[in-house]
Amino acid sequence: MLAAGLALTGMFAIGKHLARDLPVFEVSLFRFAGALLFFLPWVARHRMDGLRTQRITGHLVRAFFGAASLFCMMYSVAHLLLADATVLGFTIPLWNIVMSALFLGERIRLRRTLATVVGFIGVIIVVKPQGGVEPAALVAIGGAMLASCALITMKDLTRTEPSDRIVFYFLLFGSLMMGVPAALVWQPPTVEQWLWILLLGLFGSSGQLFLTRGYAAGEVTIVAPMDFLRVIIAGLIGFVIFDELPDIWAFVGSAVVIGACIYVVRREAMLKTAPKPD
Repeated sequence: MLAAGLALTGMFAIGKHLARDLPVFEVSLFRFAGALLFFLPWVARHRMDGLRTQRITGHLVRAFFGAASLFCMMYSVAHLLLADATVLGFTIPLWNIVMSALFLGERIRLRRTLATVVGFIGVIIVVKPQGGVEPAALVAIGGAMLASCALITMKDLTRTEPSDRIVFYFLLFGSLMMGVPAALVWQPPTVEQWLWILLLGLFGSSGQLFLTRGYAAGEVTIVAPMDFLRVIIAGLIGFVIFDELPDIWAFVGSAVVIGACIYVVRREAMLKTAPKPD
């Protein structure tokens, strides 16, 4: 999980660096295409047996939500402090509760509701609306909402599809979806930027691999909260590389959001493992 935090935060830091000179659509395309490049050995090994699916529509829907979410996050890290954008992206567990109630008909219990309300209070503290809401902050929140939709569709796909196939079609369709707008604003990368683009794909693909292995190796109640180390890593990278220093309200809001999300994750895991009555 520590390796996943370093890789995924490094990916967004590279995206922030590239977005200084390249359009965000183009950077998002490179995120998908670069990761797809590192996925080609799996394609060569499994060939058509690994790619054959009866749920192409489900993969398209999941890729649409995932691609839109990634673009929002890339846009937000390009225009916000890296730590602030990371914190707003971590509201996904809170949005999962809202989306599950709206689209899956799941019942929202009192504790979930209170944790969600507290988490969104933390978001308000980070965004600081009294000084004028940054449009990029709203984009980051929208990205978290879209990521929640992507997770719900992915959860449905996992009933019949192996994880490698889901990742492959996500990267493939994501590349195609980002390719059209990226072509309209295309700027040829320099040699140095191509090296950063390769690192972008390497960090993105390896980060997802580390994240998957982490969740497979340990209990959710222990592993999931460790993912919030990315906020600390983002703060350090932002300070050292981009000379960014969040204000005191960003620290307070981050603590509230992270605390609420950790509570939600641990509570959901406890409910799943609790013995059921006869």
